[in-house]
Amino acid sequence: MTDTDKSRPKKKVRYSEEMILDCLDVIESGDIEDLFETLPRIRVLRDTRFKKPLLAMLAHKDVRRREFAAYAIGALRDRSLLDPLKKEFAAARRLKGQGARDLQIAIVDAIGTIGDDAAVDFFLSALQSCAAGKGATAGKAAGKNARRLSQWIIESLGVLAQQGGKRSLKALVELMDHDDPEIRALAVSELSVCYWHRPNEVADATIQKIYDLTSARETVVAESALSALQNLADVGCRRAEEFFEASGAD
Repeated sequence: MTDTDKSRPKKKVRYSEEMILDCLDVIESGDIEDLFETLPRIRVLRDTRFKKPLLAMLAHKDVRRREFAAYAIGALRDRSLLDPLKKEFAAARRLKGQGARDLQIAIVDAIGTIGDDAAVDFFLSALQSCAAGKGATAGKAAGKNARRLSQWIIESLGVLAQQGGKRSLKALVELMDHDDPEIRALAVSELSVCYWHRPNEVADATIQKIYDLTSARETVVAESALSALQNLADVGCRRAEEFFEASGAD
């Protein structure tokens, strides 16, 4: 190496920096397919420079771009972005037409991905709104959308509970007593998943409640409870194993 070579300034542009700038370009001017293709990179990079353009896109007139922004904001895992997501969910609930449900699901997914157990109150409020949307006066499409959104909300509670969220876990246990049989069935199913890596830490009262629900008059609830117990037994939950041993003895 010559003295001249030594004196030249070296470029110190990191590969990740190039990726960040590329993602920013796509966010600013890319088409919708390009936007969604950047999600894996945004999830890895999680650069603070993404926040401002993504928040701006969350208010875009194009619902599909708002959906992307919600998923991307969730990928940042920045708890300071929870409030904007919650506000956007309220706005999204007033939307009509194709894409409105997908936007709502994206926001619910984002809030769950951020992983703040304090989001439980938001999820329970949203779930109550969904239950109202499934009422007898709701149209077929509205009822279907409400059921799908309810599923995503309960799955998000399950994600938080798996991450150690005590309030989320408590909420799932309480939802096993919900008036809506579909919500009870979903809650039981998510509870069993929460304990896959700690199957013998399930509280006795929770196991007993699942036992009781195997005799529920609603088929969807009874089948979900049996499936939950089977899942727990498969991963070594002694109380769940005892249930099937007793049933076999009969």
